[in-house]
Amino acid sequence: MFNYLRGVLAGKGSDFVVVENAGIGWQVAVPARVSSRLELQEEVKLFIYFSVREDTLQLYGFQTQDELSLFKLLLSVTGIGPKVAMAILSTLEPAEFMLAVMQDNIKTLTRVPGVGPKSAKRLLVELKDKVAHAAQTALAQPAAITAGKNSVYAEALEALLALGYSGPEAQAALQAAGGGEEQTSRDLIRRALAHLGTQ
Repeated sequence: MFNYLRGVLAGKGSDFVVVENAGIGWQVAVPARVSSRLELQEEVKLFIYFSVREDTLQLYGFQTQDELSLFKLLLSVTGIGPKVAMAILSTLEPAEFMLAVMQDNIKTLTRVPGVGPKSAKRLLVELKDKVAHAAQTALAQPAAITAGKNSVYAEALEALLALGYSGPEAQAALQAAGGGEEQTSRDLIRRALAHLGTQ
Protein backbone atom coordinates (compact mmCIF):
# COMPACT_ATOMS: atom_id res chain seq x y z
CA MET A 1 0.00 0.00 0.00
CA PHE A 2 2.76 2.45 0.97
CA ASN A 3 6.23 2.49 -0.57
CA TYR A 4 7.73 5.70 0.74
CA LEU A 5 6.76 9.00 2.34
CA ARG A 6 8.44 12.27 1.40
CA GLY A 7 7.92 15.55 3.25
CA VAL A 8 9.29 18.00 5.78
CA LEU A 9 10.31 16.79 9.23
CA ALA A 10 7.93 18.68 11.51
CA GLY A 11 8.73 16.90 14.76
CA LYS A 12 10.57 13.96 16.26
CA GLY A 13 11.16 11.91 19.38
CA SER A 14 13.57 9.13 20.24
CA ASP A 15 11.50 6.51 18.41
CA PHE A 16 9.25 8.44 16.04
CA VAL A 17 9.13 11.34 13.60
CA VAL A 18 6.35 13.51 12.22
CA VAL A 19 6.56 14.08 8.47
CA GLU A 20 4.36 16.83 7.04
CA ASN A 21 3.09 16.07 3.57
CA ALA A 22 0.24 17.89 1.80
CA GLY A 23 -0.88 19.51 5.04
CA ILE A 24 -0.99 16.22 6.96
CA GLY A 25 1.43 15.31 9.75
CA TRP A 26 2.24 11.61 9.48
CA GLN A 27 3.58 10.08 12.69
CA VAL A 28 6.01 7.33 11.80
CA ALA A 29 7.81 4.95 14.17
CA VAL A 30 11.53 4.87 13.33
CA PRO A 31 14.66 3.25 14.76
CA ALA A 32 16.57 5.50 17.18
CA ARG A 33 19.48 5.58 14.72
CA VAL A 34 17.21 7.09 12.07
CA SER A 35 15.69 9.69 14.40
CA SER A 36 19.12 10.84 15.56
CA ARG A 37 20.29 11.42 11.97
CA LEU A 38 17.35 13.60 10.92
CA GLU A 39 17.08 17.36 11.43
CA LEU A 40 13.87 19.32 11.95
CA GLN A 41 12.54 21.22 8.91
CA GLU A 42 14.66 19.23 6.45
CA GLU A 43 13.06 17.30 3.61
CA VAL A 44 13.09 13.59 4.31
CA LYS A 45 12.19 10.42 2.45
CA LEU A 46 11.29 7.33 4.46
CA PHE A 47 10.62 3.85 3.11
CA ILE A 48 7.41 2.70 4.78
CA TYR A 49 6.09 -0.51 6.29
CA PHE A 50 2.36 -0.30 7.07
CA SER A 51 1.26 -2.55 9.94
CA VAL A 52 -2.41 -3.39 10.43
CA ARG A 53 -3.48 -5.07 13.65
CA GLU A 54 -6.87 -5.57 15.26
CA ASP A 55 -6.64 -2.46 17.41
CA THR A 56 -4.02 -0.30 15.73
CA LEU A 57 -2.61 1.00 12.45
CA GLN A 58 1.08 1.91 12.50
CA LEU A 59 3.60 3.28 10.01
CA TYR A 60 7.24 2.21 10.39
CA GLY A 61 9.83 4.26 8.51
CA PHE A 62 13.40 3.64 7.37
CA GLN A 63 16.00 5.72 5.54
CA THR A 64 17.18 2.90 3.29
CA GLN A 65 15.73 -0.12 1.53
CA ASP A 66 18.31 -2.22 3.43
CA GLU A 67 16.77 -1.22 6.75
CA LEU A 68 13.24 -1.91 5.50
CA SER A 69 14.27 -5.31 4.09
CA LEU A 70 15.90 -6.27 7.38
CA PHE A 71 12.81 -5.17 9.31
CA LYS A 72 10.61 -7.42 7.16
CA LEU A 73 13.08 -10.28 7.53
CA LEU A 74 13.07 -9.91 11.31
CA LEU A 75 9.28 -10.01 11.42
CA SER A 76 9.43 -13.43 9.75
CA VAL A 77 11.20 -14.86 12.81
CA THR A 78 9.02 -16.67 15.36
CA GLY A 79 8.41 -14.49 18.40
CA ILE A 80 9.95 -11.34 16.91
CA GLY A 81 7.47 -8.48 16.64
CA PRO A 82 7.83 -4.87 15.52
CA LYS A 83 9.06 -3.70 18.94
CA VAL A 84 12.04 -6.08 19.02
CA ALA A 85 12.73 -5.59 15.30
CA MET A 86 12.91 -1.82 15.85
CA ALA A 87 15.20 -2.34 18.86
CA ILE A 88 17.55 -4.40 16.66
CA LEU A 89 17.61 -1.69 13.98
CA SER A 90 18.14 0.97 16.66
CA THR A 91 21.19 -0.87 18.00
CA LEU A 92 22.79 -2.48 14.95
CA GLU A 93 23.34 -1.42 11.34
CA PRO A 94 21.99 -3.95 8.80
CA ALA A 95 25.52 -5.03 7.82
CA GLU A 96 26.51 -5.47 11.46
CA PHE A 97 23.43 -7.64 12.06
CA MET A 98 24.07 -9.75 8.93
CA LEU A 99 27.68 -10.29 9.96
CA ALA A 100 26.60 -11.37 13.46
CA VAL A 101 24.23 -13.92 11.93
CA MET A 102 26.89 -15.25 9.54
CA GLN A 103 29.37 -15.62 12.40
CA ASP A 104 26.91 -17.03 15.00
CA ASN A 105 27.78 -14.04 17.18
CA ILE A 106 25.28 -14.26 20.06
CA LYS A 107 27.22 -11.63 22.04
CA THR A 108 26.51 -8.95 19.42
CA LEU A 109 22.83 -9.87 19.17
CA THR A 110 22.30 -9.79 22.94
CA ARG A 111 23.49 -6.16 23.00
CA VAL A 112 20.00 -5.36 21.74
CA PRO A 113 17.53 -4.47 24.53
CA GLY A 114 14.89 -7.19 24.70
CA VAL A 115 17.02 -9.84 22.98
CA GLY A 116 18.30 -12.48 25.38
CA PRO A 117 20.34 -15.60 24.60
CA LYS A 118 17.21 -17.60 23.73
CA SER A 119 15.93 -14.99 21.26
CA ALA A 120 19.43 -14.58 19.80
CA LYS A 121 19.68 -18.32 19.15
CA ARG A 122 16.26 -18.27 17.47
CA LEU A 123 17.40 -15.43 15.21
CA LEU A 124 20.51 -17.40 14.24
CA VAL A 125 18.58 -20.61 13.58
CA GLU A 126 15.84 -19.00 11.50
CA LEU A 127 17.88 -16.42 9.59
CA LYS A 128 21.29 -17.98 8.95
CA ASP A 129 20.06 -20.04 5.99
CA LYS A 130 18.23 -17.05 4.50
CA VAL A 131 21.34 -14.84 4.71
CA ALA A 132 23.54 -17.63 3.34
CA HIS A 133 21.03 -18.34 0.55
CA ALA A 134 21.15 -14.73 -0.63
CA ALA A 135 24.94 -14.93 -0.83
CA GLN A 136 24.92 -18.37 -2.48
CA THR A 137 22.40 -17.25 -5.10
CA ALA A 138 24.76 -14.49 -6.15
CA LEU A 139 27.78 -16.77 -6.10
CA ALA A 140 25.99 -19.23 -8.38
CA GLN A 141 25.70 -16.73 -11.24
CA PRO A 142 28.40 -17.71 -13.77
CA ALA A 143 28.31 -14.40 -15.66
CA ALA A 144 29.11 -12.48 -12.51
CA ILE A 145 31.93 -14.84 -11.54
CA THR A 146 33.70 -14.40 -14.85
CA ALA A 147 32.94 -10.70 -15.20
CA GLY A 148 36.31 -9.56 -13.88
CA LYS A 149 39.89 -10.73 -13.65
CA ASN A 150 39.57 -11.26 -9.91
CA SER A 151 36.83 -13.90 -9.57
CA VAL A 152 36.94 -13.71 -5.75
CA TYR A 153 36.20 -9.98 -5.90
CA ALA A 154 33.46 -10.50 -8.52
CA GLU A 155 31.80 -13.21 -6.43
CA ALA A 156 31.91 -11.08 -3.29
CA LEU A 157 30.51 -8.07 -5.16
CA GLU A 158 27.56 -10.07 -6.48
CA ALA A 159 26.89 -11.49 -3.01
CA LEU A 160 26.75 -8.00 -1.47
CA LEU A 161 24.44 -6.84 -4.26
CA ALA A 162 22.17 -9.82 -3.55
CA LEU A 163 22.08 -8.82 0.12
CA GLY A 164 20.63 -5.45 -0.90
CA TYR A 165 23.64 -3.10 -0.98
CA SER A 166 24.03 -0.64 -3.85
CA GLY A 167 26.90 -0.99 -6.32
CA PRO A 168 28.91 1.96 -4.93
CA GLU A 169 28.38 0.80 -1.31
CA ALA A 170 29.48 -2.75 -2.15
CA GLN A 171 32.53 -1.64 -4.15
CA ALA A 172 33.67 0.78 -1.44
CA ALA A 173 33.31 -1.91 1.23
CA LEU A 174 35.27 -4.44 -0.83
CA GLN A 175 38.06 -1.94 -1.48
CA ALA A 176 38.26 -1.22 2.24
CA ALA A 177 38.26 -4.95 3.01
CA GLY A 178 41.14 -5.59 0.61
CA GLY A 179 41.13 -8.08 -2.23
CA GLY A 180 43.29 -10.73 -3.70
CA GLU A 181 43.32 -14.37 -4.65
CA GLU A 182 44.83 -15.30 -1.28
CA GLN A 183 41.42 -15.12 0.39
CA THR A 184 38.13 -16.81 -0.47
CA SER A 185 35.03 -14.92 -1.52
CA ARG A 186 33.41 -15.82 1.82
CA ASP A 187 36.30 -14.23 3.72
CA LEU A 188 36.04 -11.11 1.60
CA ILE A 189 32.27 -10.91 2.12
CA ARG A 190 32.70 -11.17 5.91
CA ARG A 191 35.36 -8.44 5.91
CA ALA A 192 33.22 -6.18 3.71
CA LEU A 193 30.18 -6.69 5.94
CA ALA A 194 32.33 -5.89 8.97
CA HIS A 195 33.39 -2.64 7.28
CA LEU A 196 29.78 -1.75 6.38
CA GLY A 197 28.75 -2.45 9.97
CA THR A 198 31.21 0.13 11.35
CA GLN A 199 29.96 3.01 9.19
